[in-house]
Amino acid sequence: MITQKSVKVKSMARPIQFNRPLALKQSMYLFWENGYTNTSLQQLGERMDMRPGSLYAVFKNKRQLFFETLELYFERSSNLLKDRLQSGNTAMQSIHIFFESLIDDLVDEKTMKGCLMINTATELADQDDEIKHKLDIMFKSHERQFFKVLSQAQKEGDLAKNKDPKTLAMFLLMGVRGLKVYSQTDNSRNKLQTLVNTLLSTLR
Repeated sequence: MITQKSVKVKSMARPIQFNRPLALKQSMYLFWENGYTNTSLQQLGERMDMRPGSLYAVFKNKRQLFFETLELYFERSSNLLKDRLQSGNTAMQSIHIFFESLIDDLVDEKTMKGCLMINTATELADQDDEIKHKLDIMFKSHERQFFKVLSQAQKEGDLAKNKDPKTLAMFLLMGVRGLKVYSQTDNSRNKLQTLVNTLLSTLR
């Protein structure tokens, strides 16, 4: 688990104070920008202001560092999903707030586009079973959050009894993933809103 505690890392010259959470955040954005394969140890060292020896001492290797940054991304995205799916007065309103907020994120030029988890699935899932398994667990966790709020919407009478929350949870998550990929080449608010409206029409 990622902790907020700073640790001391030995370099060839002298011990330096190392901020692990900050280093993980910096490496997360680098992997997000370049992908796993196209991110070198040199780039990681420069971004985190670490010498190769120190990087190996803390993270062992590039793969271990990537797993930790992927876990950090998952934790942040899960917390954001949870917060937004609890932000409305009703479960259905919370779902709509989530997608409206997603559109705001996707059209904001200051926001990183795409998704590290989706990018990793595209790049590595078909060639790395461990990463594929980890991503499957992560996506299913997000799916369960949608299932929970959809089940609540059904209890509140805003989702018809003949609707299947489990299937709809998979469908909404598929929509989120699709919107994030689509917005990488076209983040027109009008187009994204049309897609979201169509997606959410399945809940009526």
